[in-house]
Amino acid sequence: MDCEKAGALMMKYMDGVLTENEAGSLHQHIKVCARCEEDFLAYDGIMNNFAEMSLSEPPEGFEIRVMEIIRQLPEVGLKSVHRALYGVLGVFSVLLGLGIILNMNKESLLNWVDRYPQLQPLARIYAPISDAVGNISLQVSSAAAQILSVLRQAGSGLSYVPLLLFALLAAAQFVMYRRERVAGK
Repeated sequence: MDCEKAGALMMKYMDGVLTENEAGSLHQHIKVCARCEEDFLAYDGIMNNFAEMSLSEPPEGFEIRVMEIIRQLPEVGLKSVHRALYGVLGVFSVLLGLGIILNMNKESLLNWVDRYPQLQPLARIYAPISDAVGNISLQVSSAAAQILSVLRQAGSGLSYVPLLLFALLAAAQFVMYRRERVAGK
């Protein structure tokens, strides 16, 4: 028997579901494997400590008090999740836009920073970040170009897609409005 199998049998022992056959196999392995014997003795000690412990009952009305406290907690609904998501998306958009603007003016910004020796550490930080933003912009532009190419190849058969998307967005907005209105009653 290997140590992994012995470990699984030790867990069964702790759960109290070890068969006699399995107990014999585990015992044989523990006699020849010092590491597993050490693990078994530790587990057995834990089990003995648990057996010696006495359980205490919670005070009268404990569950009722806990449930009342839970009921008084403010509900975390989709609105708070949406606000957080919109906040993250907003910050990401601002940072990406700022990165693109800085990347577009990289040379003039680096020339300006070169004139001031105290800003040299900023230049060492800015250059790799600017390169990363440039790579991201290039990948986004490439993906957009590929999407436009595929759409052009699909031809005029896709002229109804914007209308379909608009209808789907309007339907989704109506469903969300109705849910909020019903939940508000």
